[in-house]
Amino acid sequence: MDNRNKALLGLFLVGIAPTVSILVSFGTGEGLLGQISWFISKLWMLGLPLFWRLKVDKLPISWSKPQNGGFKEALIIGVVFAIIMIAAWLVFGINNIDSTEFKTSLEPVGLTVASTYIAAALFWIFGNSVLEEYVFRWFIVEKAEVVINGMWKTVFLSAGIFVIHHFIALFFLGFPLWINLMACLGLFVGGSAFSWLYIKYRSIWVPFVTHAICDVVVFGIGYWILFA
Repeated sequence: MDNRNKALLGLFLVGIAPTVSILVSFGTGEGLLGQISWFISKLWMLGLPLFWRLKVDKLPISWSKPQNGGFKEALIIGVVFAIIMIAAWLVFGINNIDSTEFKTSLEPVGLTVASTYIAAALFWIFGNSVLEEYVFRWFIVEKAEVVINGMWKTVFLSAGIFVIHHFIALFFLGFPLWINLMACLGLFVGGSAFSWLYIKYRSIWVPFVTHAICDVVVFGIGYWILFA
């Protein structure tokens, strides 16, 4: 198998993992089965790219050291995105989200308890967001660069794959379709910015800064819906 076909296979196998993770998390219901399915899907997202790098590409482990700067740009972009997200929520979302349905969707996993919600938010910001940068910005971007020509095609492909599982998650959480689509447009712009930052600075820790700022806003809005 040539390098392009290997990259295409890796892109597919890893690219579907986040969507599978969401489907099994929500689709298998509450209880032990759902938790096990979620855990296995996360292992897939973490383990398959690592296996691919070591055994298929035969490259050493890299911690993606930020050697080219970029944190100032990531911070500025993150703050701009945060302002836009808060403004969009105040204009479009605050009166259009069914808080009861939102609470019902989160109750089986205990996220209607404030302390559990905060713990989950911290895990998502400092754990899951790093995992998503590892998957979408490192692995998917670098494999896409082998498969297709052009930086912006790579950026938009990575962002498009990034959006799919978020759309499904928001659907399961009961968001109206038009708000879901607006959120996905924002996610596509955000995902494009994350991928651009990775391509420019070649470290997942640079786009992680922007990603984390956005997640703080998202979980802050979620906290307001649940507990305000």
